[in-house]
Amino acid sequence: MVRALFITLLVVIPLWAPWMDSSGIGHTTDKVLESFGPLASVCYDSEGALLQDGVQVSWYPFGRLVHTCSGDYVLWVWGAVREQGGVYKRAGELQEVQSKALTCKSVLERQEFRFATSSDSKIVMYEGEVATKPDFSIFKEAEENERVITAALKKGAVFAGRFAVAEWGCGSSCQQHAVIDVETGLVVAYGPQTEYGVDYSLESTLLVTNPVNKLPELPHTAYETEGLALSLARVSREYYLLTTDVLSGTQYLVLQCVENAATGYIEVEDERLKKLEDK
Repeated sequence: MVRALFITLLVVIPLWAPWMDSSGIGHTTDKVLESFGPLASVCYDSEGALLQDGVQVSWYPFGRLVHTCSGDYVLWVWGAVREQGGVYKRAGELQEVQSKALTCKSVLERQEFRFATSSDSKIVMYEGEVATKPDFSIFKEAEENERVITAALKKGAVFAGRFAVAEWGCGSSCQQHAVIDVETGLVVAYGPQTEYGVDYSLESTLLVTNPVNKLPELPHTAYETEGLALSLARVSREYYLLTTDVLSGTQYLVLQCVENAATGYIEVEDERLKKLEDK
């Protein structure tokens, strides 16, 4: 009899989770929101009918299940929070990640880690004959810049192992670019437009517009620094990865992240800007 009671208590008590009765719903929801930030609690179907209004909390083995329009989350008896289908972490770890915006540097590091084992990340250096004429079958509009694209093609690969990069002016402080496969001559990217050019290398699939190393030298006076900061405020820096289509084998640039061109160049703490703010 005693043995049976002991076994019953051993099974029932952890599943019961008495600390999470109906009076603890607010506490449960708060713990999830602390970990994952604001979550959508009202949602509708494609025809506008209300599907859910509010966060729903229900029983779950060793904890509680919080159901929202953004997804389901489990709060365990011992205080850890887990997104259903996600990676298990304690609430403290999740809060730090969720409350901090990702910089472009962080985005690129995460992408590099995710694609580390992908064949798409392996760069093969092309050492064969270079095509004599560009192929405009994808970007017909690039033909109007055939001369400069052909000249870039003849110089050979300078980007991602087997690609040439052409650049030409499009007005004051304006450049346009094209990426060309040196083996086939195919123009695989046409654009992007910049004010301070692009940065790339033969050993990487990353192409950056308006990079820091192409920006003008930082002025010495507060007035000039403020003027440059205001000018760069409207300029974006874009990070592209050259990606290969699995089915067709065609390459194209995929936008990964966008930030202000002044990032990493003019800091808010710059003494020259501080002097202006203090006046």
